[in-house]
Amino acid sequence: MTATTAAKLDSTVSSRRNSVSSQGSSDSEVAGYVEDSRSPSPTSVTPEPTGQGITTRKGKDYRPVSSFYLKPKSKMTPAEFLCNLATVPDSLHKVKPESIDRGPVPTQSIVKENLFIIRHAFVPLVLQAISYWAFPDYKWSNGVAYTVYLLSFIAFAIAVVERMNGYCVELGTFDEKNISRDRTPDKSVNGLAKAIILYMFFRTALPFFLHYNKEVNPLFDGAIRWSFPLRMAAWMITLDYFFYVYHRSSHEVDALWFIHQHHHTTKHPTAILAILAEDYQECLEIALIPTIASLLVPMTFSELYLNMCWTIYVEMLGHSGVRSYWPHPVLWFLRYVNMDLVVEDHDLHHRFGKSGKNYGKQSRVWDQMFGTSADRIECYGF
Repeated sequence: MTATTAAKLDSTVSSRRNSVSSQGSSDSEVAGYVEDSRSPSPTSVTPEPTGQGITTRKGKDYRPVSSFYLKPKSKMTPAEFLCNLATVPDSLHKVKPESIDRGPVPTQSIVKENLFIIRHAFVPLVLQAISYWAFPDYKWSNGVAYTVYLLSFIAFAIAVVERMNGYCVELGTFDEKNISRDRTPDKSVNGLAKAIILYMFFRTALPFFLHYNKEVNPLFDGAIRWSFPLRMAAWMITLDYFFYVYHRSSHEVDALWFIHQHHHTTKHPTAILAILAEDYQECLEIALIPTIASLLVPMTFSELYLNMCWTIYVEMLGHSGVRSYWPHPVLWFLRYVNMDLVVEDHDLHHRFGKSGKNYGKQSRVWDQMFGTSADRIECYGF
């Protein structure tokens, strides 16, 4: 890259970042917190020249108080302990020095990420298949199978969080020189813990409710067909359509903003904050929309369970903020028609606040079709 080209790129990035910062309707939005009736008084922050130990380069940090993580684990409530399991390393909650130079935004390998997903997502299917081979007369009842698949799904989610956290430390996060990643607010701990539990239980239950048959071996007997990757892509684009309609409506129709407002109390989220929501949003995103997509796109039990693993991976990736051109592991081919979704797209959505843009969570298909796609900043030109 020539010096002239680099200078032009730096100028473009700076102007686009300033454009995003100006989208907020108040200083509280620019500072990193969408103010609502429950917001606390702002906390003064004195920026230091090195950028070490501070959370924002703005004069004040308006984000809600978060202190539960400072408690000894023995004194945490069950909800606090659960939320603390998925917290990010402390370094991600500090602004990075302006002098830091991480170089060009790297591109993540979709082959490596799909291998990671396969290695973890197939665990309960392999265990059940081995059991059926070793004990052919014993078939897993719904209760036994659900327990194994639920625990495996939880283990998969924890592995994804740890992977995202590791890459955030290694590669950095978007906008890290201006503001750090958000912590889970104290006032949101109980709601977040409830949402995590509901997500895990329902998303694992959906394949059982629609398709489980204890007589079928989860790896054979047509349990996973050759067309599964194509149907999984169709499922995700279908899911994204219904999500787009609800999501855009909740932003643009004032009377519906209450459904989604709490989720936007984070402007620089982490993987665990993907599920930060209140009751109405939880019902729509955890249950209703995935069920509609599952009824429209046919899948077997094994396929739908695996599909849920790929989906939670993408949802947590999109909220991680990891500084990388990180393509969707299934819908990566949409890049060739400029409809692919990368981490920065949803990261910018949170920075825009109620003003919107980038409503899709699996792709930019519907954003591009309906003119709600925003230009990227640090991934500009990819």
